[in-house]
Amino acid sequence: MKPNLERIPGKQDRLAEAILARAPRRMDQGFVSSLDPSASLALGRYGVRLATLALRQDSPGLLRRSLLATGLAGCLEPGDVRDLMTGLALPWIVAQQLGASPATVFADVADSLPDGPVAKLFKTFGARTDITLEAFGWELVATASGPDFRPLY
Repeated sequence: MKPNLERIPGKQDRLAEAILARAPRRMDQGFVSSLDPSASLALGRYGVRLATLALRQDSPGLLRRSLLATGLAGCLEPGDVRDLMTGLALPWIVAQQLGASPATVFADVADSLPDGPVAKLFKTFGARTDITLEAFGWELVATASGPDFRPLY
């Protein structure tokens, strides 16, 4: 399996960036409802890609944007919570690698999301202490461009 930045297209990154640029500091359901549900895919892909870029650039700001995009995607298209948790393992590990508390980073982003199941999941997932890449089906790989994540399956 290819690493994330190689296998996940960034064609819709501009759409995700535009959505995040106009998002209020504290999103509500009205903001989420104003978005086309199809934007969920662009936001989700952007979130995964940014987790890797945050690690490569040692950037807490990119990590926060990664989580915002991922959270907003989850609000737009609620799905199986296990799928969302699989994706959240990457920014959790990146937060740790950047020397930040995953619980603090996730809680901060949760406070920007609309009240509901995704915000609650962010708070509980961020506070966990048992997160490993392997347990969530990922591995960290070295590429010519820098570190990246690759699904194990």
